[in-house]
Amino acid sequence: MASGFPDYQSRMFTSAENFEQLKVSVTAADTLATFAKQVKSIIIYNDGPYTIYINFDAVATVNKFKVPSGSSFFIDLAQTVVHLICAATQTADCRIIGVW
Repeated sequence: MASGFPDYQSRMFTSAENFEQLKVSVTAADTLATFAKQVKSIIIYNDGPYTIYINFDAVATVNKFKVPSGSSFFIDLAQTVVHLICAATQTADCRIIGVW
């Protein structure tokens, strides 16, 4: 029976020695989530009531990648900083895990 969810589980494709978890309050201004060291893969979970938008290596705008409320996103991409933003007057908590 169809449940509305995919019949597979998404997996990260990297091995990890350790991880760092960040909790960020995303606002209508470019918000930075900065890891202590460069990570190989990133998992982002939008724990807030509003959509967040993310970007890597540049300022986030509401025209960038969209992560709806209650959704997660993962990417195998070496980064130290993730840029996040909400639409005007909105805020959302975001949890981010980086692995290296």
